[in-house]
Amino acid sequence: MVNLAVMFVAGMAIGHGNPLKDDVGRDVGQFAVDQRGKFVVYQSEALPSGVSFAAVQEQLTTFLNAKGNKTEVSSTDRLQSQGSVPMKKHAGIGNYVAGRINYTLVVENNNGELNYWFTDLTYQPYRNDRYGKRIEATASPIPLEKQLSRVNAQVWQKQKKYAYEAIEELAGQVADQLEAAGKPRVITTSM
Repeated sequence: MVNLAVMFVAGMAIGHGNPLKDDVGRDVGQFAVDQRGKFVVYQSEALPSGVSFAAVQEQLTTFLNAKGNKTEVSSTDRLQSQGSVPMKKHAGIGNYVAGRINYTLVVENNNGELNYWFTDLTYQPYRNDRYGKRIEATASPIPLEKQLSRVNAQVWQKQKKYAYEAIEELAGQVADQLEAAGKPRVITTSM
């Protein structure tokens, strides 16, 4: 009876693959994973001295709306924005825009510390139309957490790396906007 139980457990382990590799955090690359299993790019900065969070919200709203984002101020300590950023590299042949990364940006004020993160990351692939122009593919956006087949795993890993680079560049732009918040737009000089 003991041998039968051991064979059953061993058969289940072999039949279902390695349970350590089937984890949500597998192949995350440079991304962090939140409690929902979604990829996240998280940053934290100190609120500039003498600057209110309302000024930060105004600065970021102007910047993000200029990029075409939908921005909403959900409370006095939270700003949420949805948008997309084009990928500059492609995992296949050639270096053309392969698609865009859709994201949700959340900025929160936590007692003078600004926490902001990019979540709900999806990849919208592009394709060539019959005239050779890059257009959005008819496929629905693919969550970056999705595991693809072994045939496509290596290419998908590169796409996730390029997606991280695009989001990291955008995070740098947001950090620049946070530094610029509260600074005067017009500087007067004496003659």
